[in-house]
Amino acid sequence: MKITVLGIGNILLKDEGVGVRVIEHLKKYNLPKEVELIDGGTATASLFPIFTETDHLIVIDAVKGKMSPGTIYQLGLNDLMPTKKASISLHDLGLLEALDMAKKIGKSPRSVVIFGIEPKEINWGMELTPEINQKLPEIIRLVTEKIEEFLNS
Repeated sequence: MKITVLGIGNILLKDEGVGVRVIEHLKKYNLPKEVELIDGGTATASLFPIFTETDHLIVIDAVKGKMSPGTIYQLGLNDLMPTKKASISLHDLGLLEALDMAKKIGKSPRSVVIFGIEPKEINWGMELTPEINQKLPEIIRLVTEKIEEFLNS
């Protein structure tokens, strides 16, 4: 079994980089050998080969869902598909396109979970805003709980 945890976002744009920042923190943990941590930056479409080689995919990203900053969303792919008129959108549709391509060739992950964090600021700056930074422990807890759930399934 392989579980891939993918953090995406642009660390040059404050809260946009929350997914990458979570990966940086998770690298300090002693995670099981079945878990692969990937800093995907902003190149989600180029990550297609990774999507075809994992059983479970956990994505962490900034998600604009019109809620208060720091709100954490737990979403499945159906919550983000462009055919639905959802009020939540992933910052980079390349992720959805790459996962759709993997599905079409019959090599998509068995499960995909997206942890989206409502950003406060997306403008120049390398640091997360305090509102998002204080949510990191909760995000990490949710991700590690999901890893445990996948390992026990």
